[in-house]
Amino acid sequence: MRIFFDTNVLLNSALNEPGGAESERCVRLCGAGTHDGWIAWHSISNVHYVIRGRTKSKTYATQTIAKLLAWAEVAETKKPDALAAISYGMTDFEDALQLAAALACGADVILTRNTEDFKASFIPVMTPEEFLAKHAPVTPPHA
Repeated sequence: MRIFFDTNVLLNSALNEPGGAESERCVRLCGAGTHDGWIAWHSISNVHYVIRGRTKSKTYATQTIAKLLAWAEVAETKKPDALAAISYGMTDFEDALQLAAALACGADVILTRNTEDFKASFIPVMTPEEFLAKHAPVTPPHA
């Protein structure tokens, strides 16, 4: 499955915020090759900026980006995608850009912490918890 990660899920995982364990589990599913992980180009700078600001560590921010790019592909978007985002009728333009990137890469689902902001999405939207409940591989109980 092709999973598109909204910036807030990436930050949630990297900063170990509440719900971060579930976000990290979704990340690991992509890193292990169970699913394909995708992100928007602008998420890279947003993640670096926020992590550097919150942790005061440029090193940790840069290491986080390197780890992110080890498992995630970057959706290729162009001017027509940005222009289309204007017409999506979403309250937050950054979320409209996320949707445009998800459409550009052919995502099957968008993982986000703010599903309300993606009501106009043409792609199914889930929280990491919802995704894991529906799509995580089941581990057999130990005997």
